[in-house]
Amino acid sequence: MCGIAGYVGNFNARLLGQMHRVMAHRGPDGDGVWTDTKAGVGLAHRRLSIIDLSEAAGQPMQSVDGRYVIVFNGEIYNFKELAEDLKAKGYQFNPNSDTAILTPLYDAYGTKMVEKLSGIFAFAIWDKQEKALFAARDHLGIKPFYYTVTPSGMLFASEMKSLLQSPEVKRDVDEEALFSYISYLWSPGEKTLFKSVHKLLPGHFMMVKGGHMTTTRWYQPPQAPLVKGKPQYNRDKTPQDLLNLLDEVVREQMVADVAVGAFLSGGLDSSTVVSSMAKTVQNPADIQTFCISFTGQDGESEGFGQDVIYAREVAKTFGVSLNEVEMTSASLESLPETVFYLDEPQADPAPIYVKAICSAARAKGMTVMMSGTGGDDIFSGYRRHVVMNLKQKLDSRLPTFARKAAAGLLSSLPVSNSTLKRRLTRLSRLLATNANQALIAAYYYTEPAILQQVLSPELRQAYASRRADHLEETLDECQGQHLLNRQLYMELFGFLPDHNLNYTDKLSMAAGVEVRVPLLDPKLLDFAADLPPEMKLRGGEGKYILKKAMEARLPKHVIYRSKAGFGAPIRSWMVGEKEQFMRDVVLSDVALSRGLFDAQGIETLIADTKSGKVDGAYTLLSLMVIELWLRQFMDKKVPTMLAA
Repeated sequence: MCGIAGYVGNFNARLLGQMHRVMAHRGPDGDGVWTDTKAGVGLAHRRLSIIDLSEAAGQPMQSVDGRYVIVFNGEIYNFKELAEDLKAKGYQFNPNSDTAILTPLYDAYGTKMVEKLSGIFAFAIWDKQEKALFAARDHLGIKPFYYTVTPSGMLFASEMKSLLQSPEVKRDVDEEALFSYISYLWSPGEKTLFKSVHKLLPGHFMMVKGGHMTTTRWYQPPQAPLVKGKPQYNRDKTPQDLLNLLDEVVREQMVADVAVGAFLSGGLDSSTVVSSMAKTVQNPADIQTFCISFTGQDGESEGFGQDVIYAREVAKTFGVSLNEVEMTSASLESLPETVFYLDEPQADPAPIYVKAICSAARAKGMTVMMSGTGGDDIFSGYRRHVVMNLKQKLDSRLPTFARKAAAGLLSSLPVSNSTLKRRLTRLSRLLATNANQALIAAYYYTEPAILQQVLSPELRQAYASRRADHLEETLDECQGQHLLNRQLYMELFGFLPDHNLNYTDKLSMAAGVEVRVPLLDPKLLDFAADLPPEMKLRGGEGKYILKKAMEARLPKHVIYRSKAGFGAPIRSWMVGEKEQFMRDVVLSDVALSRGLFDAQGIETLIADTKSGKVDGAYTLLSLMVIELWLRQFMDKKVPTMLAA
């Protein structure tokens, strides 16, 4: 919906203007600044109008009694119900604005007000009477919130680049975050690539008062209850129950005073959302949907099918309009721009596609887009879930020496297809490790040995003594659960917030579009949490209950098609037609002078990837993205087209 920024402390008010101007892309419909010099506080806002398009809904917004000032990013889907409750208590506010209910809700319920919200949000409320700042982030971190503490006080914003407008924010690389970015493609938890900048964790709130800052977890993720150490499941839930709940959630999330469109890949999750949207409106043809298509043979050679074929069939089934957005290897040339908007160095082609789709949607008049993100994470749709299930069975049937022998055989197979090579490598690694190690290793895009190969000698030593990261801490929270549910817990609270949800928010907002994720509604998380594992993954078939539910609406060959990720032919690009582009970045004098990576190690990785000995394509992409990010965020060399 918007971009927010602010400070508490001894800062120059001019800084606030710089902070909100650098994220002007998040709010093309208006902006505002509020400061109290005496109290040492400032709030700024960029507006993307979605609910209540009038000037009365502009921000920063003061409560009717003048006590509170708020900046808010997101949508509150149940704001009308909350408004009725507040009216009954005698509060006065603009009933047409979801922002306007938040300050009286805080006055009525204090910090517990966040537990009443159904929506996606990041906001900050200044209490003039208490001289305190209260800030909160939604249950899964769908909306971003960065902060930093300097000698002058605390700064916060929707994007890291806003914080970096202050000369007090140091730009020292966090080595442990660097290892995560290369290993996983993202950095989980609070860490960013700069030691001084942090993320407010999903489902947490912050209180700043009297020079002290505290953070508190307000959202407790649902899990199956444990009785005598064993999880208890609800076996009464049916596919029809799920379908009814899906329709309810999508209907709630379509609330807007602007046009609402949808992503449609032809996969199960996006098709599910579109099916519920079609039931909500009078004329489904008014729903504009969007799909990526590849040109050339690159996609097929690396296992990426033509989603558009299925998307056309789904669009025809529900009578919605489909718009096709064509992508080629030339799309990689937009990487510097993508890195600028991402704020974090995520080495994934998907952000490029999100920007392309949302730009096309905006050109068609869409301000809101519905996404199927989350279906894989709550109902078990990733291949790594099937692999872990296989590992669990093999662990119970094969002795350790046999599993390790099988792992060695798999890793040595000569395979030219990079996607298959990566999957075989993962399987071999999982077979050779225990369950906890395997749950973490399932996220590796760069093997530890390859990571150490490309690191500089100094960083190799630091890597050897690294501490546990947020993924490992997340794993500790779900002890006692079934292996599959532990893995899904990690997807939701270790993977999604800092990967899919981060790039989806950043690149959609760069196009002036808000993306909503109905499959991640808390009601659906609650529904899925205590389902028996076999209702999610059965006989190697993921999303069992969702597929059964959708049999009433979709052709079976669409429901049971092979899993197709939101990926790209990275190997064909990194060691093919875009190799020189990659080399010019990764092996440049500027990159090597930083002392982070080893030139010979990178050359070896390129050669081994070309020969098929290893699949280092994503590692090479990671190194390229990190260098492009450092040029912009450390060296302050923003691409010319973005300099304004």
